[in-house]
Amino acid sequence: MRPRLVTKFGGTSLADKAAWLQTLSVLESRKDKNPLVVVSAVGSIPGRRKVTDLLLDMMDSEDPEEARVALESLHRSLLSDLELPSDLLDELFQQLRDDISKCGKPPTAEDRDRVVRYGESFSATMMSQMLNQRGWTSKVGWPVDLGMTSTDKFGDADLLEDSLEQMAKAVIAANCVLVVPGFIAQSEDGRPTTLGRGGSDYTAAAFGAALKRDVEIWSDVDGVAAANPNFFDKQQRAEGHPTTIERLSHEEAYQMAAFGSRVLYQKCLSAAMLAAKKGRHLRMLLGNTFNPDGPRTLIESHKDDAARAKGITALEKVQLLTVYLARDEDYRDLYQKVVSLSQSNLLMASYSTGRASFVFDTLTDEVEALERDFREAHLSRDQVLIKVVGDGMASDHTQLAKIHQAIASLDNPEKYGAPLVHKSPQLLTSSTFEVIALKRGAKALIRRLYRDLFRSHEMQVAMVGLGTVGGGVLEYSKRLFSQGKTGVNLAFPLALVRDKTKKRPNFDGRLVENFQELLKDERVDVVAELMGGLEPAREFVMAALESGKDVVTANKALMAEHGREILDQARKYRRNIGFEAAVCGELPIIEVVRNLPSDADVEGFVGIFNGTSNYIISKMIEGRDYSEALAAAQAAGFAEADPTLDVNGSDATQKLAILSSIIFHTPVEWRSIWRRGIESLEGSDVAEFVRDGLTVRPLASARWTPEGLELWAGPALLKDRHTMAAVEGETAGVALQLFGREEPFAMTGKGAGGIPTARSVVRDLYELARKARHRVVEVPTYHQGKPLPTIPRQAYEYDWWVRFKVKDQPGVFGKVASVLGEGKLSISEAFQRSHQSTEESDCASIHLQLQKTNWGSVETALEQLNELPFIVSTIALPILD
Repeated sequence: MRPRLVTKFGGTSLADKAAWLQTLSVLESRKDKNPLVVVSAVGSIPGRRKVTDLLLDMMDSEDPEEARVALESLHRSLLSDLELPSDLLDELFQQLRDDISKCGKPPTAEDRDRVVRYGESFSATMMSQMLNQRGWTSKVGWPVDLGMTSTDKFGDADLLEDSLEQMAKAVIAANCVLVVPGFIAQSEDGRPTTLGRGGSDYTAAAFGAALKRDVEIWSDVDGVAAANPNFFDKQQRAEGHPTTIERLSHEEAYQMAAFGSRVLYQKCLSAAMLAAKKGRHLRMLLGNTFNPDGPRTLIESHKDDAARAKGITALEKVQLLTVYLARDEDYRDLYQKVVSLSQSNLLMASYSTGRASFVFDTLTDEVEALERDFREAHLSRDQVLIKVVGDGMASDHTQLAKIHQAIASLDNPEKYGAPLVHKSPQLLTSSTFEVIALKRGAKALIRRLYRDLFRSHEMQVAMVGLGTVGGGVLEYSKRLFSQGKTGVNLAFPLALVRDKTKKRPNFDGRLVENFQELLKDERVDVVAELMGGLEPAREFVMAALESGKDVVTANKALMAEHGREILDQARKYRRNIGFEAAVCGELPIIEVVRNLPSDADVEGFVGIFNGTSNYIISKMIEGRDYSEALAAAQAAGFAEADPTLDVNGSDATQKLAILSSIIFHTPVEWRSIWRRGIESLEGSDVAEFVRDGLTVRPLASARWTPEGLELWAGPALLKDRHTMAAVEGETAGVALQLFGREEPFAMTGKGAGGIPTARSVVRDLYELARKARHRVVEVPTYHQGKPLPTIPRQAYEYDWWVRFKVKDQPGVFGKVASVLGEGKLSISEAFQRSHQSTEESDCASIHLQLQKTNWGSVETALEQLNELPFIVSTIALPILD
């Protein structure tokens, strides 16, 4: 009766009653396939030794009786738990005692094979009985009855090619479900042999090849992991990392098994290659007995055309010998000594003029002697051979770039005392890339490779601050961010807060109060600094960049004050930084500027950078006075309880400094910028502007000239045709004056509020994820030569609107006009209004429009007029077309 499936269960699947019952459940679900069942020896559990160790002790220890009692007790206890006949194994126990008595002192390799085979024999006998008690028809398929013939290399025998036909015939001739003890076979002359490490998998694979059937190999892990789980911390493993590889070719699986993958051993794949010689394609599926519906790995002969990395494997404690020879020195003596080593295996070798490198699997006296034999030789002990595996990977330059850039991103000779990866040997084949790494940096490199190769679609963000903006980022990410559109999965595992007891909507991660926890957590790709202020924000950002994490910030004060230092730090450690939200709310102006094909394309710009001020002025245009408009902004959530930095122009000036630094490639000190606030505006002033067809807006302006930069921020008057005139409410905007373009390139968007700013932060996160996926580092640079000077404000030339609040007395207008005339200021329009309010019934306002002149002339005239007793207050605003 030909089985339609081969199943193999490892020791962990047979360790105790619960494991046996779960294994039987898996088998019951496959009963219709008439499976051939292969079993290992009973696995160990805490406090109980391995069956194989007990069997060896029965030959080697001074007290073999103790080992025998423990072995028999273990199995008798299982017989009782599983309600199997108590005498089921008695005959095998007696045969074992007889074979022990025949062993030599010390026992030979043949003696050991004759004894250790009993572990699998016990399991097979028990499994067959269990199946029979459950209504199956089953018996043990002993190697001698199935024609499982091997070489006589005891302890590591290989099945003979010709035995596959005999095995298939014997299985098909059986009229029941066979349970085969894995790991054991017999030599051509009938002596018991064992098949070496992974022998039970080898047994199952051999039957799969012989019967042309799929093979399921069940253990306690979900298939083949993309990297060794031991290289990942507890939190990462709890989150499902490393993930299970869905599919491997035989070649990929062979490479994974040969260099450290513990789920499948190299020898198991020998059966696959044996089958391939006979034109049979063996498929193996690796699954978890205790999670049978979970992820599994399919291993088959066909190669994957995707040409991508599948897994990372590592072999620890390898020894790297580097020998430096003169150009004309003969390599042959060195080579002969290397190949003659008997106690270690040569894993890799490379030769170049004057240099030879060899990698050995273990440190021996022979290897150390080689270092002494050659004067210019150095032995790097206990290194780690790291291999990235994937069919056709060598043809994908993107994959190779990710590997090299991952290495470069972690390379820190100051930290490790040497380069992280040895320059030689490095090996690239059609399906592997191999390097030798320092032991102290290998785990970090493996995790970085894993992240860059297999998790480039994920971005783990640590939040610093969960206030208005931080909460907005979480809300936007949960409700609106599209993983399908962006190909990025945003996650927020950590947040630094002052009060961990406070409820945080939309946050499912862990709240911490110590920033070091964010730095130490290797899951974190990006630190989002959303706390504001200068310190400790600057300290946190600098530390995050140094630790290898990208940064996003919405902190305009920080970037205006320390932007150059922060960008230099990002460049030094090859990290990306996003700060779009620190400039213009939701407007992606930095992205637009950086994507222009020329650094000199932008000749100047004007913008409304502070949505709060614009909202207040918009309410004043509707007829409210300043205090009422401010109260409305605070009620709407657009103004802080202390709005000073918004209304006095500091916020806009900081943003102006940041954007000017990026556009004009020169450091700009924000305090050096001419700044005026909106606090001095009165409702009557705004009403006069409206009557005269002008709109007041809180502007920030930058213009390049051959003499330097003209920079200022403050309220200005705009004619109706100006691009920014219609930008009202909390809306922000910016208009770029581009070379060769008469009309400005303008953008508008919300400049205040949690969600608009959050949108910009999330966009920065997405952009950083895109760059990380392609291993791109882009940091804005300042002018490398002499910084551009800032032109003194006295030279700025505009038309001006000047308002004088004066005592309503005869001759005042004439005296004002006289002073202006003495300053050679030309008036294009003038009128006077009496004040209607009771408080200012004795005052009047004189409104003048001055023809184009520089601010220095206007400022001098105003200083003179302010000395006169009838002047109450003055304001002067530039007028822009």
